[in-house]
Amino acid sequence: MNDVTERDRGLELYESMDPIEGFSMEYLRGEIVMMAAPNTIHNRIVVLVGQHFPEPDFAYWATTAVAITGQSDRPEPDLAVTGGEHADDYFTAVPSELVLFALEVVSTTRPARRRDYEDKPEIYAQGGIPAYLLVDPNDGTWRLHTDPRPEKGRYQTLHMGAFGEPVVLPEPLGVTIGTDRFRTYPAG
Repeated sequence: MNDVTERDRGLELYESMDPIEGFSMEYLRGEIVMMAAPNTIHNRIVVLVGQHFPEPDFAYWATTAVAITGQSDRPEPDLAVTGGEHADDYFTAVPSELVLFALEVVSTTRPARRRDYEDKPEIYAQGGIPAYLLVDPNDGTWRLHTDPRPEKGRYQTLHMGAFGEPVVLPEPLGVTIGTDRFRTYPAG
């Protein structure tokens, strides 16, 4: 069987859709998921994290789909970091084997929180992505998942902290992310 025959129809529909202004789109667990444009606090955290990855050693990609190896899933992390490979050679999705780091900044909606906390650690681990950082401005915390076990769909190591505590990324990243400038969402 060829790749096209093995692919599911939902993925084919996802890949054929034109972007909708003001929304981002992912294909997760057989569903096309659309999200409204993120707020300023969310965007600022993405920018602050991205600034920790010096070029030309790293390239970072905001809201670019990641093709999970051996899966139909196409998550769109808030930030994906690759090494010196030519990730821009891939037009629609960066292969997960090129991704060294994925960042998700949690939204305020319950479905988005569930996806970031429950679905995406499994999806990113299945893709073999070495580090997944989940930043939650709802409660001012972060979770760093490392040591993926793709065959089990989980990360072996979890480090947790609060805003203000640095996030130390393992090699080959070797970067420490300061979180002292991260802000929480307003109460309400």
